[in-house]
Amino acid sequence: MRLAGTAISASLILAACSPAPEEATVADKDVQQFETGSYEVDPETGETRAVVYNEDGTTTMHAGETVVPRLPEGFSIYPGAAIRNTVQIGRDEGTGVMVSLASEDSPADLVAFYRRQAEAAGVDIELDMRTGAMTMIAGEAPGGTSFVFQASGATGETTGQLTVRRGLN
Repeated sequence: MRLAGTAISASLILAACSPAPEEATVADKDVQQFETGSYEVDPETGETRAVVYNEDGTTTMHAGETVVPRLPEGFSIYPGAAIRNTVQIGRDEGTGVMVSLASEDSPADLVAFYRRQAEAAGVDIELDMRTGAMTMIAGEAPGGTSFVFQASGATGETTGQLTVRRGLN
């Protein structure tokens, strides 16, 4: 099973995949230019943007607390949840998004919500793991969409991470 951990791997690869950068400042943003792409951090918002060019095509990443997640059709943010961070990755027709969120509702409520959305999107839940305060569900749809949702919580706050990927290898 290919899980949507690809989004995490891709964001790490984007940050570390080139020789020493040439630094430049463009519109008050520090931009690092590489032979194979660029990397910039907005000093006001902390948002990060990266572009990598390689034999697979152009891969882009946009990450930060204020980045609006572009979720695939059928998926949404849990009602009332606060988005803590978003990592959005794209290449050609492929997309991936990882959203960290927090809610006052229980981990079981968030897991049930995302299980319904995933199953409605045709995802076959292949993993349902519970360890202590953490629950993780994951699976794939026949069309290549992979899905992972993890939630854990203490009294008063549940944190979760939703990862949905399509067309990225």
